[in-house]
Amino acid sequence: MAVICLRFAASMGDPLAWLRQGGLLTILTLLLSPLSVSAADHSGGSAGSSSASTPLDITAERIDYQQEQEIYEANGAVVIRQGGITLTADHATIQALPGILTAIGHVHLTDVQADVTAERLELNVNTEAGIATHGELFIPSRNALVSGQYLQRLSEYHYRVKDGSFTNCDAREGEVPAWRFRFKDVDMTIGDTLAFKGGWFCILDVPTIPLPTFSYPMARRQTGFLIPTPKYNSRFGFGAQAHFFWAISPSQDVTISPSYYNRLGYGSDFEYRYILDRRSRGKWFVSYLQQTQLPDGAGATDGEKSGEQARATVTGTHTQYLTNTLLLRANANLVTDQNFYQQLSNSGVLRALPSAESNLLLSQRLPYGSLYLLGLYLQPLQAGGKDTFQRLPEAGYNLPYVSLFNSPVQYGMEGNYVNFYREDGFSLNRFNLVPGIATEPIHLGHLLAIRPQAKFREVYYTRGAQSEDAQHRETFWLGVDATSKLTRRFALADGGSLLHTMEPTVTYEYVPGTRQSALAQIDQADDLPKKNLVTYMLRSRVLESGTRTAFNWLDLTVAQSYHVGAVQTLAREFTPGVAPFLGSFTQPIQPATVPIQGKKFSDIWMRAVVGNNLPPLSSLSQLDTPIFGQGAQAWALRPPINRYVTMDAFFDPYQLTVSQFNTDLRFQEGTNWYFEVGQRYTKDGNRVRRGDIWNPISFNEVFAPTKEIQFVTMGGGVRTPWGWTFGAKAYYDVKQGRSPELDVVALYQNPCKCWSLGLHYIKFPDREQYGFMLNFTGVGGVGNAEAVLMRTLLNPLVYGERGLPWPAPGGPYGLPPQVSETTGTRPAVQAGR
Repeated sequence: MAVICLRFAASMGDPLAWLRQGGLLTILTLLLSPLSVSAADHSGGSAGSSSASTPLDITAERIDYQQEQEIYEANGAVVIRQGGITLTADHATIQALPGILTAIGHVHLTDVQADVTAERLELNVNTEAGIATHGELFIPSRNALVSGQYLQRLSEYHYRVKDGSFTNCDAREGEVPAWRFRFKDVDMTIGDTLAFKGGWFCILDVPTIPLPTFSYPMARRQTGFLIPTPKYNSRFGFGAQAHFFWAISPSQDVTISPSYYNRLGYGSDFEYRYILDRRSRGKWFVSYLQQTQLPDGAGATDGEKSGEQARATVTGTHTQYLTNTLLLRANANLVTDQNFYQQLSNSGVLRALPSAESNLLLSQRLPYGSLYLLGLYLQPLQAGGKDTFQRLPEAGYNLPYVSLFNSPVQYGMEGNYVNFYREDGFSLNRFNLVPGIATEPIHLGHLLAIRPQAKFREVYYTRGAQSEDAQHRETFWLGVDATSKLTRRFALADGGSLLHTMEPTVTYEYVPGTRQSALAQIDQADDLPKKNLVTYMLRSRVLESGTRTAFNWLDLTVAQSYHVGAVQTLAREFTPGVAPFLGSFTQPIQPATVPIQGKKFSDIWMRAVVGNNLPPLSSLSQLDTPIFGQGAQAWALRPPINRYVTMDAFFDPYQLTVSQFNTDLRFQEGTNWYFEVGQRYTKDGNRVRRGDIWNPISFNEVFAPTKEIQFVTMGGGVRTPWGWTFGAKAYYDVKQGRSPELDVVALYQNPCKCWSLGLHYIKFPDREQYGFMLNFTGVGGVGNAEAVLMRTLLNPLVYGERGLPWPAPGGPYGLPPQVSETTGTRPAVQAGR
């Protein structure tokens, strides 16, 4: 075996740095540049020079050097190495004077950017042009394979190919890929596009679709058309939606998605995403419909125009740090009419919204506390109207508890001003100031800690509920907590341990009675019932800890309140869907009440959790999360592989019955399958009110009696060995005997995941929706409501995989195997090989 080692003169610089930047061209340039060479015999050796640069190594069974012509001839198992680049061939000729390298027979060149094989490779480095005969170019970053009769290299990233094909499907030697493009002539720029003429789209090498001209993206963000999504709706008829992605710049993009239904109308969706700098970013979505007719269905009214009309929705968010401590955040959610979601949306969440909220928040962080300015607008959908109160604006200051003069005494405060405006009815202003004082926990021995607290609340109104005269109310809250914590650790045989913790708490609260009938009841700051209450809570946890994992065997909480003073005699109506527990910007000025017979003891609240039901915490802040590229809008955390059961119930100690009982069960077996079921039951009668503005764990009051509720949800997903992944979720109202929504989805991925097919079926009481999404890896996914539904149901099994038909982390090529945690390793074979 002959070995020759060539070293470059010092004037050439660092050739290794060239290799890092130039790839294929660099190694050939180095091979053919004038060299400073010392003699080396045929049996091996090393040519020395004054340069300390990285050598070029050539090994072969025989190496001949023609000194007069400066030609190197290498024959038999030729291997040329330079840094991370390797060229192998049966025979290689290096002509230094004209600058030509010729490699013949089983030519194979590999580097970090590309993998080239050919029967013959010839390159002229003086013109930076080369040609490979019967060659293949493999691009690992895109799993893309381009082959052709002739591969012409025009520059470092620019190629022309004659009589060839392109695919990113994996296929072993001699096998036919699932799909590929065949063409007469192609122009390809790595990291940009692949454009060809006279092409065919072939399935299993059968020409299927003629493509006179075509452009295919070779980058993660590339302007171009995405695959259309046909649909069928039992109310709206047959429809389709096309998608055009425009990469305006590295920090901005727009997706335009025109759509049409033959029994509804036509329109388009527009999505604009941007990053102004590291401190600011946003995403805005506009859906426009030129309605030609509206079939009868849910949400339609006799007096409503159901013919031609323009309808639209605008949603979006913008987040920006104006300084290191000044944050601006805007959220918009507007529709042209209150029935838009109910009549047109395929999202059950949007159809159930009582109102659409838009807000603008400006928050200034201070050394002590924070200031904020808020504007909030609620557009009524299924609740409220022109008499809905709007917060335009609200300004406030919050000071968390801080130590006074380095003493055990702590001081805190919150205060705000709100201008409540509404289109119909009176408006008013409210000033709310709440200073508070507390102490650090006072430890009595090692078992008990006492913490007294007190708050004073002053509320001023520019008018009352019935009177235009100014109103004010003063009240205070006194509370004291007694807490303890007992722990014990038990060692396990495998080196792990069990940690058992018990945390009992007893809280006493007192709030004197104040007049409420003269005040407008807009939110929970206006509802301050009297309070003379003792609440106990016991939390018991059993946690198993190993070297790398932890599992929650039991997290049990039991709580109950006792009225020391008088019991409740009047209760207001329960307002569903309002958070926190009380308060609606659309409720009457003075909510109606009904007489009830209160009890000294509240219902007993019990909550038990077995298993880990919380997602892992992200190390990324909101402004650090990616939002660009077709895969970026699904940046959210990987769905945790969870196994848990949660039970939440209220027990009536007087009737010895369960007044509320809610359960959630979820079990997942890796990425093979998961199953979850949820159940909600509320007995007819008084509904317990959880917490209030003073203490979230207390049961001072109940709402007026409600009817019995029984509701069940069931969902899951399963992955089959044949490439299909199925998911479904059903909602069923047991009391009403009907199903408000049923979702069924299916996803097929071919073995190398170079294409996928998504199917969906959505059933609402007023209509049914069918559709499918076809995706070829590299083209990218769409982000419509149906794609979001598929992603929600199937993400626990296919998260981060390659070639999904919806936007996903890592883009169309997926996350690296060490991140995706789905398949474990990279494919064993490459595209087309």
